[in-house]
Amino acid sequence: MKFYIVTPTYNSLAWLKRAIRSVADQIGEGVEVHHHVQDGASKDGTQEWLSEWQRKHLNSPGYLFTYESCPDKGMYDALNHAWDKMPEDADVTAHLNSDEQYLPEALRQVAEVYAGRVDTDIVLGSFIVLNPDGSYHCHRRPVRPHSWSSLTVCEIITCSCFHQAATFRKHGVRFDASYKAIGDLVFFSDIMKTAPRVCVRTELLTSAYAMTGKNLGWTSATETDFERYCAKLPKIATMTTGLVRRAINFTRRIVDWFCSPPKELAIYQEDEESRSIQVVEKPTCIWRPLR
Repeated sequence: MKFYIVTPTYNSLAWLKRAIRSVADQIGEGVEVHHHVQDGASKDGTQEWLSEWQRKHLNSPGYLFTYESCPDKGMYDALNHAWDKMPEDADVTAHLNSDEQYLPEALRQVAEVYAGRVDTDIVLGSFIVLNPDGSYHCHRRPVRPHSWSSLTVCEIITCSCFHQAATFRKHGVRFDASYKAIGDLVFFSDIMKTAPRVCVRTELLTSAYAMTGKNLGWTSATETDFERYCAKLPKIATMTTGLVRRAINFTRRIVDWFCSPPKELAIYQEDEESRSIQVVEKPTCIWRPLR
């Protein structure tokens, strides 16, 4: 199965290295990967590092690495450019941010799900949340998204969402680049309007998301974006946002009761060329934002 993974980045080389390495080591029997990095003309050495990485991996079997470095209008604009380059032979596509990484064998497991569920448009897995120092914070299980609740609550996180490429091409949903912080919410709300066939795999741990302290979802731009977005929605949708969010979080906890907790992590740390093993001593599904 051929995966097309897209990663937007701008001046985040320390995190980007981990993301790239976590994609490169997914190659194996039945899994080929084209990883494309869309860089917004970074000034921190990203371009030079990407050029050297590409040179070193020009002839890697099953692995193609490409990148483009040019000014853009933000992360969502960069992602749209990256998806415009998706090759015709891609079977599955996904979006991995520079502060995220795939866990070992993630793409192989996703490929196995698609092989057994050929009618599936989207596969959702679980993910790990990391503290800024790379230590375990919590894990999160996916819940089945719905068109109504997705209007105001982003039920899907990009790092553990995998799209069937054919369906993705057919509907042509892209990010609204006019938003700076809630583009994911708007994107997945638009996706749900196409009535996708979603396969939720709660036991499938695919990815790790890092709380860097600079995540867009926790900036002042979020409130500004959300107010502008809600002005276009039915009033009842905005009035029930809090209730919907609590219901989703409660459902996640219920689901987690029936799943085996993660016992250890194998992740990349800064400048490490191989994964570090980390024992999870107190697994929890409760996500507490940084103070």
